Amino acid sequence: MKFKVSIFTAVFLSLFSISVYASQFCSGFEAGYITGYKQSKGTGLAPLVPLCPLQPLKGFGDPESDYEHGYTIGFRKGMSAGYR
Repeated sequence: MKFKVSIFTAVFLSLFSISVYASQFCSGFEAGYITGYKQSKGTGLAPLVPLCPLQPLKGFGDPESDYEHGYTIGFRKGMSAGYR
């Protein structure tokens, strides 16, 4: 019984830690998308933000912060969404 509790605790903590990192990325994505969309459309109205994508692996030139990484990706997508 104690073994099951420790496995459950380990699984819960690992899923919780993954969701914390994902939330930082998604928060940055949302802020970047809104900023990029507003800039490309020249409007002050916030758009509907699409679902947050899975965080891609970071490359050499990507920022270390997950929030900044999400912001740059969201900004690019927001800029391109404004041209449709």
